[in-house]
Amino acid sequence: MKAVSILAVSALTLSIAVAAQAADIKIAFNSVDDPASSGEATFAHAFADALEGTDFKVDLYPSETLGKEKERLDQVSTGLLEINLSAISTAYAVSPALKGITLPFYFDSNAQLDAIVAQGPLMETINAPLLAMGVNMVGINFIGTPMGIHNAKKDVATVADLADLRFRALNPEQLDLMEALGSNGTIIAWAEVANAIQTGVADGYFNPPSSAIRGGHTGFLTHYTPADLFPSTRAILMSDDWYNGLSDDEKSQIDEAIKAGLDANRAWLADWTTGVAAVQTELGVTITPLAAGERDKMKALAEPLWATTLTADQLALWQDAKASVE
Repeated sequence: MKAVSILAVSALTLSIAVAAQAADIKIAFNSVDDPASSGEATFAHAFADALEGTDFKVDLYPSETLGKEKERLDQVSTGLLEINLSAISTAYAVSPALKGITLPFYFDSNAQLDAIVAQGPLMETINAPLLAMGVNMVGINFIGTPMGIHNAKKDVATVADLADLRFRALNPEQLDLMEALGSNGTIIAWAEVANAIQTGVADGYFNPPSSAIRGGHTGFLTHYTPADLFPSTRAILMSDDWYNGLSDDEKSQIDEAIKAGLDANRAWLADWTTGVAAVQTELGVTITPLAAGERDKMKALAEPLWATTLTADQLALWQDAKASVE
């Protein structure tokens, strides 16, 4: 009987520990904790608000306070971090099919991307290698309007205007795009970007307006072209082991909180899209639209990259998903 009592106490202790673990949710993201200017913070707060009144307690960790991208991916994989808003490039290092989100000039709108990633076969393919390491991609979070062209030197309205500019690239894929458009670039860590541009190592970068605004770069990146290169997104990654350890009711609560976060993010994006140009102008940025026909020229130059970014099977999967929503 004594042995049984000890086992019973041990089981009770373990169940209490598991329950406590399930009730605590950490959500990490890159940006500052400002829902007014950050689509990441908007998602995180809406997610947390949706779980008020439940047994879950949500703690927000902005500004990489839980580590850099790779560290946070490892934490999600091991169950130490429940939810992470990850750079797309971090996620597609594990799941190369996800590179489709960065295909230049592939998407007509953010709404079209939403419809495409809702297609089951595509998401199953994207998630397979992530799930193998205990990570589940449960959605796409927008962090601003599509990628545009920032630079410190001049207005850019044509492909020819790019020829004498050197840009900071995030990764080899961006470098390939810059070269395809007749410019050149160099890969520079984000922490070094401001110094690189101010010292002439680079003249600008491809990013949404939100990056320059939140980074405090508009003082020297005074020219912007809304070229709509590709959507500006982050991947919502969730610990699969943690989620599968929840009860059915708890899973439903998490599912609803994810939906609430996505809905809030899309509402934020709609407001941000209509007001961001005024913010840029107030900060002294000159906005120069592409001249008639120039985006089509850029698309023609960049389209061959689709077949080098993805395998033939991966590209076919994205094309099938796109065709199904058109």
